[in-house]
Amino acid sequence: MRFPNATAARVIRWEESVRFAWWALAGDKLKASLTMLGVVIGSAAIVLVVTIASTGKVYMISQIEGIGANLAYATLDRNGVSSILDDELTPDDLVAVRQTLPAVSAVAGTYDIHVDFQLRGISVHPRLVGVTQDFEKIRNLQITSGRYFDAEDFRAHFKVCLITDHLSQTAFGLDPAVGNTIHLDQFRCTIIGTFKEGVPTFGQSEIQDDTLLIPFPLVKAITGDNFFQVLYAQASSSVEVPDLTLQMSHLLHGRHRKEARYTVENLSSLLQIANKISFAMSAVLIAIAVLTLITAGTGIMSIMLVNVSQRTHEIGVRKALGARPDEIRVQFLLEALFISFGGAVVGVATALGLVWSVARLTENIVPIGISWTAVAVALVVSSGVGVLFGYRPASEAANLNPIDALRIE
Repeated sequence: MRFPNATAARVIRWEESVRFAWWALAGDKLKASLTMLGVVIGSAAIVLVVTIASTGKVYMISQIEGIGANLAYATLDRNGVSSILDDELTPDDLVAVRQTLPAVSAVAGTYDIHVDFQLRGISVHPRLVGVTQDFEKIRNLQITSGRYFDAEDFRAHFKVCLITDHLSQTAFGLDPAVGNTIHLDQFRCTIIGTFKEGVPTFGQSEIQDDTLLIPFPLVKAITGDNFFQVLYAQASSSVEVPDLTLQMSHLLHGRHRKEARYTVENLSSLLQIANKISFAMSAVLIAIAVLTLITAGTGIMSIMLVNVSQRTHEIGVRKALGARPDEIRVQFLLEALFISFGGAVVGVATALGLVWSVARLTENIVPIGISWTAVAVALVVSSGVGVLFGYRPASEAANLNPIDALRIE
């Protein structure tokens, strides 16, 4: 009968420790609230930091992938290297890349120059870009009116063109641009569509605010040239891009004279840089959040030490009535846990409220997702900090001599 009674007594005293801890906090709500303030800030910071970092990472990667994370692109290196016409990237190179490299899903070539002409009496200075048929797919163009070039436009050398939305608005305002004619010296073409970039490159590519696209075969009629300045190859997935880049380099060097130099690059390195930046930013911000929690834990320890000194008589009475040191320690640890967990809940709730509010305002610009892992980590870490820093005051309370404690009024 002894062992069951001892177990029952232990359970009853554990429940009493919980009640004593709750009553102690309820008796001084202001002090408890001020103590948990640091935990509120720290736990909210963890959720917000992870949300900001993950959102920034997803946004950066989506921008890079939108431009073409699965692209390899080749150019003739003209820096300090003498070149001849046979070194240029030709339509035959495009065909060879398409037919020879198994990882290729689309190939496109471009040739661009700046031109000047009058459009409806307005002087414009767009970039004229000769493109092949897969350029729309590779560069993620969005056709906003009309259509893109079809196979017949390339085969029959139809004099047609597309212009950017910005150029359309500059020249035609609210009037439709499709169907109008553009005169460029002796060259004339009919606008069959308007477009914009699927992911803005802010003028860092051949697509500018004012750009005029024409089928590549028409470039020869305007400039006399029949070669590409840039040759794009799109892989089926970003995993295949490094191999595609290497294979494309070997192919081009093998098709031209040994003295010719070609630069074949991809955007995979940008993805790696984006991941590293995101990781570094997350690490710094999380370190700040952890420092905030450590500061909050120090505050909890200081307040608990003061509590122990102020409640010495209470501790002595509990010990005189039979409370064991472990039960005293548990009571004060529970107080620290309640403070830290309560602060964590308030902090997480505040952070979630902020995230949801901002997400509703930016849902069409930058989608913001909540990391529930960060929420769980914030609750667990914040509670752990409270218990960790509350252990010393709890141990001091547990180790008080009951006789000395009762002498203090």
